[in-house]
Amino acid sequence: MPSDGGFMGTQPVRVLEHNVLAWFEGKYPDFRSELEDIGKKFGTTRAIKYFCDEAPILGHQEGNMTPYITIDGGQIGIHETFLSYVWGLSYAFLVIFDEKIHGPQTRKQPAHGKPLGYFLSKGYAVLDYGLSLITEFRKWPPDLPNPEIYKSEDRYFVERTNAIYLAAVDFILCHELAHIACGHLEKQALHRGGNGTSLEIKEFEYEADKWALDCVSKGIQQPQRSLTAVGFGAVAGLGSLLFLNRDLTSRTHPDKNDRIRNVLSGLSLDDYHSLWGIAAAFYIAWDHRFSAGLHFSGEYETYRALVRAIDSQLESKKREKQERRIGLD
Repeated sequence: MPSDGGFMGTQPVRVLEHNVLAWFEGKYPDFRSELEDIGKKFGTTRAIKYFCDEAPILGHQEGNMTPYITIDGGQIGIHETFLSYVWGLSYAFLVIFDEKIHGPQTRKQPAHGKPLGYFLSKGYAVLDYGLSLITEFRKWPPDLPNPEIYKSEDRYFVERTNAIYLAAVDFILCHELAHIACGHLEKQALHRGGNGTSLEIKEFEYEADKWALDCVSKGIQQPQRSLTAVGFGAVAGLGSLLFLNRDLTSRTHPDKNDRIRNVLSGLSLDDYHSLWGIAAAFYIAWDHRFSAGLHFSGEYETYRALVRAIDSQLESKKREKQERRIGLD
């Protein structure tokens, strides 16, 4: 129901509800007409269904609260709890990057005016709260930064997080839209129960990631849509989907690190670009959540070199898991 200020929902992200739609539809000048063309071609609705249930993301009696798109009608649905989770992860990725990766690398006084590392504990606290929403709903703790009410000292990270959050949700919505535009729903509908083979579903996910990245990238150079902003949103958006379970590999979805690598490669970044550092922040947060035993010590000449070192560890863990599986067969 509408809250004070005319917003839907009860969680702090409600204040960004209208911004989400405006950011999605205003990507670039021709996007609205392209969206209408997709709707006409596939018989889908342009509206995004916004749910305000106070429920966990997974395991709810009415189904999971993850973003979805219906095979019949092609409507995109998104839940407020999932959006709270995305905001929390976006905040954490930004703080970890600034306070644990970029700051120590540059050795410069932080722009927020506090000692380097001052906000790191808040970053992990918001991360832990966001992750808790996966299996248990509880209201946003009043002592943690959020987009609706925050202290003046938190303004630096909160307002930057708001921009990243909008770009992250944009990528997620475009990923869902891709399943319409690429004809995945039609292909799935041909299968009994609306399912395809594992290989087909993996290909659908790869294609949806690429389509979504191409779509959001068309907005680069539009106001407030720099390469860094769009890329950070893509990493945060994709990262939020990858945090829902700890397995690096899946029978039906592409490997987590492969998807992150593909998105970054699709942006044609140089080795020093900060987006490689953002990806490293995602992996640090992922390791914090799942205690995967990744090592981040040592100095690296470029951010890309850091991500390559992490990626090498992940590939090793994937091989070890595969060898254990073979040993059990």
